[in-house]
Amino acid sequence: LPEELFAGAHSAAVGLRVHRNTVLGTISNALRMSHVAVDRLVGESFFDRMAVDYARATPPRAPQLDDYGAGFAAFISGFPGTAALPYLGELARFEWQLARLGRLCVAPEGGPRVILEGGAQLHFAAPLCTHAARYPVDELRRAILAEDTRALAAMDPEPSEHHYALWRAVGGVTVRALSAPSARFVGAALAGADGPAALAAAE
Repeated sequence: LPEELFAGAHSAAVGLRVHRNTVLGTISNALRMSHVAVDRLVGESFFDRMAVDYARATPPRAPQLDDYGAGFAAFISGFPGTAALPYLGELARFEWQLARLGRLCVAPEGGPRVILEGGAQLHFAAPLCTHAARYPVDELRRAILAEDTRALAAMDPEPSEHHYALWRAVGGVTVRALSAPSARFVGAALAGADGPAALAAAE
């Protein structure tokens, strides 16, 4: 930018640096609001480092920051200094889903209906989605927010299969653990499958 826009005691570069730092700080705080447990786990300074690096690599494309951060989980997976936290990216991906659902409007009658044998109807809440993870991210998040170090230490560090149903209710986002067949059933129903097809997907 032309120097005359920054007439004063400091150069244009110094003036721009102030605004740059303000922007990066705002982006970091927006990501922090969507990744509360990740922030608590790694600490404020380290989170800011990850967030700023992400913002420089993938700057926002719109002035609204509510929806910014969809790629943050993938970016911090394997981030330098996180070798002892192999589940960090999975936790961030889970928190992003919670934040995304939390911003949606509740539509209790808007979910799909599945007609089962005998005419029984299964009516899903809306919005609702399934989520798969390699770590027990719901338990992990709960332990981090409660500062339950004993529960964190007791968790199995080896990856395994975990499935969840997440939906937005009036009181907030609800999470329920699912078996693998149940997750396949719900996923098929959400994709538009009828009752028999959804049941077949679960087998």
